[in-house]
Amino acid sequence: MIYAAGSLETVVRFAGEMLATTEAARNELAGSTAGKLFQQVKKIVADGGELNAEQVAEYTSIVSDADPYVQSRNVYIHGGWAEINGQLTAMNRRKDNGLRTRPLAVSELSVLADAFTDLANRVFDWIYPVLLEHRPHLLTQAAEE
Repeated sequence: MIYAAGSLETVVRFAGEMLATTEAARNELAGSTAGKLFQQVKKIVADGGELNAEQVAEYTSIVSDADPYVQSRNVYIHGGWAEINGQLTAMNRRKDNGLRTRPLAVSELSVLADAFTDLANRVFDWIYPVLLEHRPHLLTQAAEE
């Protein structure tokens, strides 16, 4: 699951870096965590002015679909795990409401891994034709190498 989530972050970061129009925007992406990164790239996609409405909507849809999986990932990654009354549980500190607990299931890790892999593929399937249309100079064909 961690590898698949990291793959999604990498593809999203790549998309943002390829579409960003300033070095400052690219540098800002470099240190961003998953949740912030997806929103930063969403802003680049929406505000760049190059992409058509369908291209913007497709990326926005991917980000919306990713959100619940990223939230679940965060529980596994950032939570402390404990067994409470025989149930594996994650505990996370919440800013406004103290401690949140959530039951964990090892089987959910496979579901998350599959979802992140699917989302990474969707981002790649989206960014490749976008780059061909808007940044063809960034892509080389095997015969040109």
